Amino acid sequence: MSLPTLDRVLDAVLRIDTNFDIKFVSEAGQRWLVQLLGADIPANFIDILHPKDIERFKDVLHDSPESFSCDLRVIKGSGECWVNLRSYQLTGVHQYVICIIDISVWKANDSAFRHAAEHDDLTGLPNRAFLKNAVDALIQENTPAFSIALLDLDGFKKVNDTFGHAMGDAVLVETTRRLVKIIGPQDVLARLGGDEFVVLFSDKSAIGAQEALANVLLAVARPYDTAPHNAYLGVSVGVAQYPSHGQDYSTVLKNADTAMYFSKNAGKNRISIYTPTDVSVDFSIKAAIHNGIQEGEFYMDYQPQYDIQRNLIGAEALMRWKSRDFGNVPPDKFIPIAEESGLMPFLGKWALRYSCHQLRRFQEWMPDFVMSVNVSPVQFGSDGFDTLVLDAIEETGIDPSRLILEITESTLMQSQERTERALGNLRERGVRFSIDDFGTGFSSLAYLTRLPVSSIKIDKAFVRAIQDERKASQSDRKLITAMINLAHSIDLKVVAEGVENEAQFAFLEGAGCNLIQGYLLGKPMSAVAISSLPGLTRGVAA
Repeated sequence: MSLPTLDRVLDAVLRIDTNFDIKFVSEAGQRWLVQLLGADIPANFIDILHPKDIERFKDVLHDSPESFSCDLRVIKGSGECWVNLRSYQLTGVHQYVICIIDISVWKANDSAFRHAAEHDDLTGLPNRAFLKNAVDALIQENTPAFSIALLDLDGFKKVNDTFGHAMGDAVLVETTRRLVKIIGPQDVLARLGGDEFVVLFSDKSAIGAQEALANVLLAVARPYDTAPHNAYLGVSVGVAQYPSHGQDYSTVLKNADTAMYFSKNAGKNRISIYTPTDVSVDFSIKAAIHNGIQEGEFYMDYQPQYDIQRNLIGAEALMRWKSRDFGNVPPDKFIPIAEESGLMPFLGKWALRYSCHQLRRFQEWMPDFVMSVNVSPVQFGSDGFDTLVLDAIEETGIDPSRLILEITESTLMQSQERTERALGNLRERGVRFSIDDFGTGFSSLAYLTRLPVSSIKIDKAFVRAIQDERKASQSDRKLITAMINLAHSIDLKVVAEGVENEAQFAFLEGAGCNLIQGYLLGKPMSAVAISSLPGLTRGVAA
């Protein structure tokens, strides 16, 4: 076992068994101990400790075998040396990892307060000051690459609000205990404050850190019995790497924070690696979105949907933005930024209400007209989403069975208990649901029968692969046919989007597809243009 990166952060790392026999010492630890003791390293760890602190060490280990942190003395020649000692139990092999930091200088200078200033009172973990010092040390020693992971608990505020801060503190302590078991002894686990934790991986790339944190999601997801009723939390994680994601501590931490918020906005309980973007453009667009909301620059277009006999049956509502500064901004540009900046719930609420009002006008001319509205993961994950939808239905007086909410597969997989409750509540009122971009998200199909969905929408990427029989591969055609057959076997309808030519239409018709959407039959258009299509009477106000 080789731990070369420990030289940069810790003075020594040892592994001992239950009899305190030393099984391993890091290379840096070997040098430090030999210099400290002025002799060879003994076979038993007890022989390193100051005689007056041996019983204290045994008592702390007995009381907190899984993990603990304490200050005590070790032998230094004929004298003593103060150290901070952290211990982690290795389950399965009945051994302990001992991490040592020499704090004798602090003690000698009568500055023991420094240790307190660099550690969190509640959890005992290193705090922000300690973390910065550790990162700065890695940078000064020209470390080729290291990573910072920022962890933020999902649902912690609700625990605090429901059970009080004492229970919230208990949850933080329990979270610390779980994280300590997973984080390697060569890594630094710190608490920044509140429900934010940081892991410094001194020898891992961002991808390596992401892999190392895979078990964190499961560890936090286990019920917390520290509250009167079991609390269930998640954790959103963002990872940034030095130097590619920042040349100093502040920048790397800020970008890890940005990646963490991306995890939250993408549905929470996931790990995201920071992706560099054109920051100046993003900030400009953020400002323009704020202005656009105030100036009424956002509007809705509608792309018609047809049955396989080419009869108009409804439309999908699509948000559009014509900015005074940027012109027409595509949705795939402004929606992620709106989600990241916290504006998506507002825009989503506006789009839903606006679409419902327009649906009411369409239904005056065509009672069976169906409106499909996309739901952002951020919007769907917010508390009270079902109430928001029901309020819009009541406000506009539409037939709820004519409203279809399009939700992606990955969104359905987040907070499943809350998802099922919200979907069930809306489904009881008649609202229908369609799985958007089917085939590009979650691999399990169990939710198709468990959740109250009524249709799937085959992603346009699959439809695009079918140009004509000579060019389309058999696998593409078989895959689409399999999707349609699967949906029909459990009584779901199938919508194909992105249909642009007659060859695609003919294949989908032969495969049994129910509904068609695409440029072949109609591009996105205004409500006035929709009202001019066969099947609707002209003159419907936008």
